[in-house]
Amino acid sequence: MRGGGSGAVDRDALPRGARARCRSVSVLQRLALLACALSGAACPAASPSPSPPSRPRPAVVTSSPALAEMICAIGAEEHLVGVSRFCLYPEHLTRLPRIGGIVDPNLEAIDALAPDLVLLQGHDERLDELARRRPWTVVGYRIETVEEVYAALSDLGKRLGCFAAAQREVARLRAALQPRGPPAGARVLPSVLLVFNHRPGRLGQVSSPGRGTFISQCLLAAGGRNCLDDLSPLGWHTVAKEIVLAKRPEVIIELSPEPLEPRVRQALRADWSRYRELPAVRDGRIAIVSGSELLVPGPRLDRLVDKLARALAGAVDVQ
Repeated sequence: MRGGGSGAVDRDALPRGARARCRSVSVLQRLALLACALSGAACPAASPSPSPPSRPRPAVVTSSPALAEMICAIGAEEHLVGVSRFCLYPEHLTRLPRIGGIVDPNLEAIDALAPDLVLLQGHDERLDELARRRPWTVVGYRIETVEEVYAALSDLGKRLGCFAAAQREVARLRAALQPRGPPAGARVLPSVLLVFNHRPGRLGQVSSPGRGTFISQCLLAAGGRNCLDDLSPLGWHTVAKEIVLAKRPEVIIELSPEPLEPRVRQALRADWSRYRELPAVRDGRIAIVSGSELLVPGPRLDRLVDKLARALAGAVDVQ
C-alpha cells in the first residue's frame, strides 16, 4: 500500500485482470472529468443547488393594491411575484403569492420570494431593517392625492422600463379627471357629503374624506363640491353630526367598497331620515356608491369619477 491512510491502491500488487479493471475504471473517471470540463457542467461531487427559474428583473412584491394596479396598467405585471392579500384587481393577480397587507406585511413570505424591489404605501420599519440584510430595494410611496398617483405611475415606469407606457396612462387619467362642471340643470356645483364606514344605527359620527384626498378631487371632476373642503387639516375627518347639520349638504353619497344588500341600503337611508332639515334628506338625494375601486388611488380613478357623476345626476344606487 502507498500513501498510508490515503485509500490509494498499489496496482502493481494486484493480479493482471484486476490491474486491467483498475485501469479501465481510471480511464472512465478521466473521461467523466473531461466531459464535465467540456460541457461546463459541475461534476456530481461539486454539484451546486439548482438555480431558480428565470424571471423578469427586477422582481417586485408590493403590499399596496394601488401600486399593483398601476404596475399592471403600464404593462409590467410580469415583474410582480407577490401582492397584498387585499389585491383583488386585476383578477389574475389573485393567483400570486400573498405577502400580507399595507399595515401588516408578512416578512417571512416576502423573504421567501427573494424580490429585488419591495414597494409600499408609506414605510415599514421592520421591512427597512430586514432590507439592510438583504439585496433588496425598498421604496415607499405617498399616494393620497391625484397628483401623487401620477407621480407614482411615472416613477414605476422608470424603475420597470415602461416609462412611455406610464406617461400614456398619466395622460389618460388627466383627460378623464378634467372637471365636468355642474350636473345637467344645475348652475353651480352641488354641496356633497362623502361618507365612509357608516354602520346602520350608528350615525353619531361619520368618516369622510376632505380637501386634499383623491376622492374629493374625483368628486370635483365629477361635478360636485365637497362640503368639508374648508376643514383643516387636509385629509380624512371623523365628523360629528353637528358639523354635518351645519354644512347642510345637498347630496349625501355613501361609499362602500363592497356591494350592499337591499336591507342594508334601506337601513343606511333610514338613519339619515331623522335629519330632514338637511337638503339632501329632504330632497331624497342620498346615493349609495359601491365598488372595489373607491378606496384605491390608482388607474381606476376614471371609474370612480363616472360613478360619482351618476350619483350627482340622480342615481341612488350605483355599483
